[in-house]
Amino acid sequence: MRSWPALLCCLLLGMPVLAAGGTPPPFESAVRAQGSNKALVYFYETRGFQPAWFSYDGAVRPQVGQYLAALCEAEAEGLWPGRYQRAELDEALRRLTLGGDPGDAWVKVELGLTSSFLTYATHLMSGQVSSRRLRWQTKRPGPVVLAAVLEGALASGDLAGTLRGLSPNHPGFVRLREALAHYRAIAAAGGWPLVPEGGTLERGMRDSRVAVVRERLRATGDLPPTPEERLLHPGAPGVGTVALVDELARAAMEIAPESPLRPTPEDLYDAELEEAVTTFQRRHGMAADGKVGRETLVALRVPVEKSIGQLLVNLERWRQAPRELEPRYVMVNLAAFELEAVEQGRTVLRMPVIVGAPEWSTPVLEDKVEYLVLNPEWHVPETITEEEVLPKLREDPGAAEALGLKVLDKATGQEVDPRTVDWNALEAGGLPYRFAQPPGESNPLGSVKFIFPNRFAIYLHDTPNPALFEQANRAFSHGCVRVAEPVKLADFMLRGHGGWTETSLAAAMKEGGEPRRVVLPAPVPVYLFYWTAFVDAEGRVGFREDLYRNDAEVLRALAVKPVQTAGESPAACGGVRG
Repeated sequence: MRSWPALLCCLLLGMPVLAAGGTPPPFESAVRAQGSNKALVYFYETRGFQPAWFSYDGAVRPQVGQYLAALCEAEAEGLWPGRYQRAELDEALRRLTLGGDPGDAWVKVELGLTSSFLTYATHLMSGQVSSRRLRWQTKRPGPVVLAAVLEGALASGDLAGTLRGLSPNHPGFVRLREALAHYRAIAAAGGWPLVPEGGTLERGMRDSRVAVVRERLRATGDLPPTPEERLLHPGAPGVGTVALVDELARAAMEIAPESPLRPTPEDLYDAELEEAVTTFQRRHGMAADGKVGRETLVALRVPVEKSIGQLLVNLERWRQAPRELEPRYVMVNLAAFELEAVEQGRTVLRMPVIVGAPEWSTPVLEDKVEYLVLNPEWHVPETITEEEVLPKLREDPGAAEALGLKVLDKATGQEVDPRTVDWNALEAGGLPYRFAQPPGESNPLGSVKFIFPNRFAIYLHDTPNPALFEQANRAFSHGCVRVAEPVKLADFMLRGHGGWTETSLAAAMKEGGEPRRVVLPAPVPVYLFYWTAFVDAEGRVGFREDLYRNDAEVLRALAVKPVQTAGESPAACGGVRG
């Protein structure tokens, strides 16, 4: 028979086993109560339901202060610390540390910190705006086990470094993030003046508005700062002030008019200002004539806050772009009407393109060009058939010939005489016919098309109307992308495969004849992106019109303040606890 001490010992040893099989400990119960936050529950499951930011007696671990400090960098990333409860967590921590015995109050802060980290990390990696609102059909960055990311950050103590490493590292994103800091500095310094309304300004004119144009262009570096400004503000991009301009004007009056040292009057539209306006126009995708006409004036009147908003929106777009672009690819910026071919990080080919009109917007997507077709036949899409071709045939069956189209029976593929068809008796949605245009000079696809199979039936192609590439706004197509230099693009994709050269490709395209498929030696990735703000390799910040009217919706979803009010600290980031 067992003794009482032995039996008591067995009972005591068995208690944890009974607890494990029965009611969970309080902290585990608190975690499991957050069941809708699956990432949070998984994190604690992987660490055996041990707290991460506090000890069981409520003592604060150093990683808490490190995280709250790191969270203040959210604004520099184009996000907002307040969205991750930065101020609330800091205040809750203050109450815990000043209130004596915290009891179980630390549990709520513990879970709040973990939830905040997981949300912020997700937004850094793959954005916070839904793909539906963003209207992007690209593959988002691959899944990352955030529980492991947080565990590693806590172990290393480098929470800020871990979080920074989650942002895209593509130069396009990095340069745009730097531009955000620069434009916010301009805003903090008072922004730039808005050029008053009025008529066209051009070289040789003297007008009080010219002085404002100068100050506006100095703010963004389009017009170099004056020598006096360089002395007073070394290293600054050239934000002029009215007081400084007045002081310089008074100094200029003391110099003889014929002296070469006399500065240009601020109200004179001289050659230097004309060049600055030209630079500004190019950065904004306008016809660069050096004059302040209506379109340029509208751009000069955009406040800095709106420009900052565009930068924020496009940083979000980068987060939802593929994390790693292929070493060799073609990228089209739909908003800028431009294509570039890239090889090992270097742009080897650049050309203008024509994209879909707003009512026929070209989708954002990624795919791979598999083959090209020389002298292609154009198969009229159903939407164009229903909205444009059928109405004309109902008025005049002979319109098919005038349009250069063949009518083909869908079932047999045989050509049909359009004059034998009662087009008014047919419903647009169920036509038994399709339309095609043979190769030729008037074929809308020109002499070549580049095929990357996708559900939108979008592709790159040549055009019989090259004069349209001279337009600044090139949104003319039904959705496909027309390229200005199809021979060069085909040569880039083929890389000499099959003995093809620019010369032989150009000759084959001029010869005409039947369509000819040419398969690429390896598929070439193509990215159709939509950047309304970007920074080129030389550091020039470019802005484009929001052609498809998508920026405002994305900015609202971001819920980020472009510029803080005077004296405001973003979500209490002015003072951080360590």
